[in-house]
Amino acid sequence: NEELVESFNSWVDTENARRAVTGETLLQKSDSDFIVHASGVQTRHVIEREGILDPTRMAPRIPARPDDALSLQAEFGIASAKKAIAHAGVEGSDIDLVICSASHHQRPYPAIAIEMQQALGTNGAGFDMGLG
Repeated sequence: NEELVESFNSWVDTENARRAVTGETLLQKSDSDFIVHASGVQTRHVIEREGILDPTRMAPRIPARPDDALSLQAEFGIASAKKAIAHAGVEGSDIDLVICSASHHQRPYPAIAIEMQQALGTNGAGFDMGLG
């Protein structure tokens, strides 16, 4: 969180300099305590740090993939699901429903849950929940 706060606050400094000239309301800086209090997130695992920590971007640089290739989010979900399947002692074909939840999707189609369902060999439905 500290690295993100440093990057965000650097962006706030730049943005507030612009806002001061235009008379807009200035933004508040953040801190790690606020992030933990608001989200409960104490530690983050990221795919690509440079884009996230760049105050002029603050988003990962993830190369586009064709629709017939697994999305990066599906790859992560599949890795976690395989661990859970092994731990439960079942097969992918024993799973009736794959539910995936993400605040932001890498792409709108195909749905992450459908990609996961196909890769895991499940027989039921796939459902994506999202904010958008």
